[in-house]
Amino acid sequence: MESYTKTMEILHKKLLQARTKDQEDRIVNLMLAEARRYRKTEDLKLLDLKDSNSTA
Repeated sequence: MESYTKTMEILHKKLLQARTKDQEDRIVNLMLAEARRYRKTEDLKLLDLKDSNSTA
């Protein structure tokens, strides 16, 4: 989670510094992609844990 938080903090700072709507849109898209990536990673970790518990 630390990596996720760090990335989002950086993107948030960049968003606050954005000067144009285009820059804001690009940064928001990156933030959404990061949130999806993080959620997918967590889902895969849970799946792996579930699979390893069912085979044990």
